[in-house]
Amino acid sequence: MAGWGDVFGKIAQQFQGRVERLKNEKTRLEAEKKDIEGRPWNEKNAVRLTAICKRIDVINGLLASNSRD
Repeated sequence: MAGWGDVFGKIAQQFQGRVERLKNEKTRLEAEKKDIEGRPWNEKNAVRLTAICKRIDVINGLLASNSRD
């Protein structure tokens, strides 16, 4: 029979996994952003760069709210 400590421990592990996934996604997106900024400018790159910047902003907000909890 699992106790409350086991249940909360598993929840904490899943939560930390989520934070790590967000950090990894942010790192990957920042690398892609840097790569796109080094390419010749065109509409396709501009659209992708805008999407990357928006997602990075969302991730930063999520990570900031997690740190305040």
